[in-house]
Amino acid sequence: MKIRKINPPLALLLMGVSLTANAFIVDWNKITHWAGRGDNRAALVVQFADDGPRKAYVWGYRWEDASHHPSGEEIFRAIASECDDLYLFTQFTGWMGNTVCGIGYSKDCAVADHIEFDFEAAMADPCISFNWFSANETLGQTSTPGWDTPELCAEAIEDSKTTHILEHPIDARRYGYACYDYDHWGAYATDSSMRWQAGWYEGYWSYWVGGVDSESLAYSGLGYTSRQLSDGSVDAWKFTSLAGGNGDEVDGITGATTPWHELDYHHFDTSGLTEVETASRPAFCKYFRLDGTAVADIASAPAGIYVEVSATSVRKIVKQ
Repeated sequence: MKIRKINPPLALLLMGVSLTANAFIVDWNKITHWAGRGDNRAALVVQFADDGPRKAYVWGYRWEDASHHPSGEEIFRAIASECDDLYLFTQFTGWMGNTVCGIGYSKDCAVADHIEFDFEAAMADPCISFNWFSANETLGQTSTPGWDTPELCAEAIEDSKTTHILEHPIDARRYGYACYDYDHWGAYATDSSMRWQAGWYEGYWSYWVGGVDSESLAYSGLGYTSRQLSDGSVDAWKFTSLAGGNGDEVDGITGATTPWHELDYHHFDTSGLTEVETASRPAFCKYFRLDGTAVADIASAPAGIYVEVSATSVRKIVKQ
């Protein structure tokens, strides 16, 4: 993992900084997107910094063995693999493991169909130390991909359409040193519900760890490969601009914090649901709103989405 240089006093500040603006508490009962199985649970929160909705999306992860402490990378990969709307762009960057290069959010992971790597722009970027044609031995680079780079990246993007995980092919495992070119991986689409942000020098995904109360979240001094979670843990990712702009988004490296947005537990759940006629409902059902409150009389309840619980099933219905 590439280390960002921070002055010692600032580094100490970062380790203890907490989020105070727009505080939230994760409600386990509201999480509708889960990966894994078991009684232990952790939550993943992702917040973009773009022109899209001011929301922080929430996913959950479960596991059986309480003595096992899954890594932040383990839960992120599991959720991206099992859920239909989260997309992970990651790269092996060295002995500390993998780095989160980018995150996408879209219905049915459609963002994977729109990602492109701009090789020409990356080659012209003076911030990138990796050399595609002559190994930069000073940095420990051992080999080069050369003009095969665009094809290698295109193949990785194609593979990600199935896995929902884009493995950056120009990594430290293959070349001795990773190519930090994330600013040049873009997703070009007209669907306003599709969200994608990747970056390193112009902006990056800052990592926050703690418990369900956002007041407990602190800027992580470790990458997500090294992070170990326990039951009740929360991992939160927030894109932070390093070039200014993006409204109230500010530089996480300086110790300043970015306000959290409203939590979104349901994502694209309102699509694909079918109306259930009263006559087709099984007997002895109970009905609840999406926030968990009971509905005394479903027949007189207003139009909306409800959860129907019977002796044999639990399902969402749409009442019109």
